[in-house]
Amino acid sequence: MDTSSFRQFLENTDLNGAEAKRRRLTLYFISYIGGTIMAVLTVQNIARGDHFLAFWLGLFSLLVFANAVLSHVFKNNSVFYYLAGGIVVIMIAVITFTGGYHNTGLHFVYPLIFIQIIVVRFRAAIAYVTVTVCVVSFIVYHQDSIPAIYRSEDVSRFLISLLCFIAVAFISEYFWHKSRKEMMTDNLEKLRQANSDPLTKVPNRRFLESVYFERAMQNPADYFPLSVVVVDIDYFKKINDNYGHDVGDRVLVKIATLMKNAIRSTDVVSRTGGEEFLILYPKTTLSVAMKLAEKIRVEIEKSPFEEGEIYHPITASFGVATALTDTNINASIKLADEHLYEAKGAGRNRVM
Repeated sequence: MDTSSFRQFLENTDLNGAEAKRRRLTLYFISYIGGTIMAVLTVQNIARGDHFLAFWLGLFSLLVFANAVLSHVFKNNSVFYYLAGGIVVIMIAVITFTGGYHNTGLHFVYPLIFIQIIVVRFRAAIAYVTVTVCVVSFIVYHQDSIPAIYRSEDVSRFLISLLCFIAVAFISEYFWHKSRKEMMTDNLEKLRQANSDPLTKVPNRRFLESVYFERAMQNPADYFPLSVVVVDIDYFKKINDNYGHDVGDRVLVKIATLMKNAIRSTDVVSRTGGEEFLILYPKTTLSVAMKLAEKIRVEIEKSPFEEGEIYHPITASFGVATALTDTNINASIKLADEHLYEAKGAGRNRVM
């Protein structure tokens, strides 16, 4: 997992989850409450004998309910937000065309426009609202062919007030999104610092326990079998003793960089303490993980630390295990750690 992938992984945690939840709950609330109101109005218009308006209100009520129910079935699919925005465009057009009850339909345009602004994303909302305003303007200025009757002074004032309402709503949404983005950027940087090792810049143990494993347990099909590789630099204490901790730190950075460059974009290299690292290979069997670990072992062995007059060969020992389900992640890490000690006991610089 490179720096950009690590950042994206963090972005997809609770930071964006709160916004996704807000949009989803907004869609549900508007759909069920709005659909119920339209169903009631449908019954009222049937009682009045206005079957044309009742038909359209009933149809819209069914469409809104169906869209909300399908969004429950197919979760994390944004298409239902845009379908809701499209339904609103047609609803406003029909309400403006028919005039509603005693030509009062235009009063409902304001909340429906606002629904478009808050349900879909900002740029999409601009497109939806622009189309809606054009459609409404065309209808109210061509009243010869529609059932509704609007006075010319009411039409002009309605459009002016509607444009003012839209401007204020968009300004509010723009600055809300802007402030939210700034807050997210700041929170993301704090989250990155809290979940990464300050020396090597790779993820730390906190990231594994509070973010990565949580995500794996929520979406097991995307992670398991999950192979874990515990890596320990051989005789690292000698490096610190012979050359000092500054050189030791640079060796850690070198090894971390080497491993980051050797893994796939879906894999994770993390520093779990001292000279010990943990590599995670999602959707990877034990045999494949052994080959990948051996590739890194060879690469480390071929890359001695060279700086000035210092030339120090580096090797590392590896312990590998695989978690088949989300219930044995910790057991697999413990098993990989045991295999690491076996590798050290067998002479180091090997994969067990």
